[in-house]
Amino acid sequence: MLLEVPILIGLMVAAIALAIAAKRASVPYNVALVLGGLLISVAHLLPGVPPLNPQVVFLICLPLLLFEGGIMADLNGIRANAVPIGLLSTLGMVLAIGATGAALHWMLHLAWGPALLLGAILAVTDTVSILYAFRRAPVPGRLAGIIQGESLFNDGTALVAYTAIAAVVAGGAAPSLGSLSGHVLLASVGGAVVGLALGLLGGFIIRRAEDPLAEIMVTTAVALASYVMAEEVHLSGAISAVVAGLAVGVTLRREVPPQSQVAIHSFWEYATFGVNTFLFLSVGLDTRPEALQGHLPGVGIAVVAVVLGRAVAIYLPFLLLRLFKPAESIPLRWQHVFLVGNIKGALSIGLALGLPENTPAREQIVSIAFGVTLVSMVGQGLMLTGALKALGLFQQDAVALEMAEQRGKLIASRAAHVELEALHSQGLLPRAAYEHLRSEYQVNIARAERELRRISEQHLAEGAKDLLSTRRRLIDAERTALQGARRNGLIPEGTAEEMLAQLDARMLDLEKVLHGGHANSEGKEQKAS
Repeated sequence: MLLEVPILIGLMVAAIALAIAAKRASVPYNVALVLGGLLISVAHLLPGVPPLNPQVVFLICLPLLLFEGGIMADLNGIRANAVPIGLLSTLGMVLAIGATGAALHWMLHLAWGPALLLGAILAVTDTVSILYAFRRAPVPGRLAGIIQGESLFNDGTALVAYTAIAAVVAGGAAPSLGSLSGHVLLASVGGAVVGLALGLLGGFIIRRAEDPLAEIMVTTAVALASYVMAEEVHLSGAISAVVAGLAVGVTLRREVPPQSQVAIHSFWEYATFGVNTFLFLSVGLDTRPEALQGHLPGVGIAVVAVVLGRAVAIYLPFLLLRLFKPAESIPLRWQHVFLVGNIKGALSIGLALGLPENTPAREQIVSIAFGVTLVSMVGQGLMLTGALKALGLFQQDAVALEMAEQRGKLIASRAAHVELEALHSQGLLPRAAYEHLRSEYQVNIARAERELRRISEQHLAEGAKDLLSTRRRLIDAERTALQGARRNGLIPEGTAEEMLAQLDARMLDLEKVLHGGHANSEGKEQKAS
């Protein structure tokens, strides 16, 4: 069912208001959307909003999110951490589904089929939530890379297991571990092959398109086609979309002009922002507190079961990694982040709603999935940054903080000095007061400038990074000026396109330098530890 235009506009207005409120209250954007959607639903502020359609989640939202994750992923980081990522997304997911299902079977007295099905639904994680927290609380690059890579691939494994278990349970048979394992392996490998083929084909077309808009269209078609085609032949559409994104991402970085890279990345950044906004709002809008009241004890038990299942899926594989491949081992306090950051999202809701009507205990499964997702997104979403700080993973660069403080003092003092001059020119200040205040602010400005110069000279890396950030901002100013000149007819279209392409190339070079410097500093820190 399509949204009517007034309802769609109302949801956009609600999302904008919630984004502003979240920013001012220092609350994660996704948490604000979920709570805002719940408030809208309870207060009936937007009557007529249709329930979340699982087909929309599976055929549109999921392919776009997974493809974007692949196209933006750091392939070198994934390759460098392939062992822990592969271990968590295969053995870890099997252990998570099995341990969570077993806990639900014994604690909620669910039959094995529905218990494993609910375990698969609650095994998927919400990548957006934890990466948002990482942007607010920077953590070691290797840790962020492993979590990002695991979240990209474990969703595919969980979806394959979910499909297989749901088909078996709806048919009334008991799931066989051997048949399920074989199906998961075949679907995963086959999905990767389909995604790689379509990704290479998309890259071939993009290299010859030479038009950013056409190239954006190609990436969108590849994202949707990779998922749908794999699902049509009963393979993993999720893994297909991720691999297709990785393949297209390699082509973009190696063989596509800078202007096209910037355009494609900007499009996908906005597309995923819009999709995630829709999904987070939908979680709140579709949650019915009255429907959850009868299942509150079950929701509480399921939360405990999910934590236990995730703990088994994290600590056991990492223990095996430490025993058999010490060079790839992960520090214990990093492992805790995988447990705390196991946030559920709209995908769990979509999987629950997509269950066949003849699924045993369907109503209970759906209600518990909604309840656990709500608790996870709000509870863990709010506590994740604090947990990172408690684990000592909140990396605060003392030099960067000192430079930011002096820069803030300089900005404030200069703004006050400008206002002082304006007051004096209007004759609103006595001469003596003006001279005294001007002297005070001039001293503050000189002191801040002197401190910034000292920090840059003593810490050359931080000074260079600050210079690069300034260059990036100046390039943005040049781009804005050129686009304005083109719109006003001050320079020809061809000249503007050529100059904008040069700016895009400079911008990408700066991004590579900044990223490379960050990676080198992390590598040095890791060797030192």
